[in-house]
This record gives sequence, C-alpha cells and structure tokens, in this order.
Amino acid sequence: MTPSQTRALLSALSAECAEMADAAEGLSTVVFEHARGLPAAERGPVVVQAQAVDLLVQKLAALSALADALSEGQPVETAIDALPLAELVDRLSSAVLQRARARAAEPSDGDLLLFD
Repeated sequence: MTPSQTRALLSALSAECAEMADAAEGLSTVVFEHARGLPAAERGPVVVQAQAVDLLVQKLAALSALADALSEGQPVETAIDALPLAELVDRLSSAVLQRARARAAEPSDGDLLLFD
C-alpha cells in the first residue's frame, strides 16, 4: 500500500467512524428519553445502558479523530496522546509500544543470529 493510499484509507475510516458516532448519538438520545419516561424504580438499568451507548459515541469520535490525525501525517504517538479518553490512550499506546518492541527484537538483514 502506498503512503497516499494509506492516507486515503485513514481518511475514509475517520469519516466512517464519525458517521457511526452520529448514529450512536441518536440511539443514546432515544435510550435517555425512554429512561426518562420510566418509573424511578425501573430507570437504573436503562440509564446504565444509555451511559454505555454514550461511551460508545465517545470512543467512535476518538477513533475518528485518531484516523483523521494519522491521515494528515501526525506521528502515531502524538495522535494517540491527543485522544480524550485516558483508557483508550493507554490501550492504544500499549499496543503501539508492544509492536515497536517486537519489531526491534526481530533480527534485521545483516544481523548475526547464532542461536534461535
């Protein structure tokens, strides 16, 4: 994949995530409105579900922003660190660091590997 194809793909992924976030936002509104109409004793589980939908909206928006930043050429670490959700930053940073460490541990052409 060429760099321009990668940028185009990331830009398209950003748009898709943004569209899904908008759709999930609509669902969140419906769930909250439903919860509002319930008796107080029945409202708790529905509110918990509404909060889960809201978190989904936030994650999709963050992933959209990440893909957009990467499509614009921002370094991966910078783009991840700019995300608003700390747990998502931690998970993505960990994944990037693990991948970088694995690559660094792989012998490259010209490295002498005596024992494997």
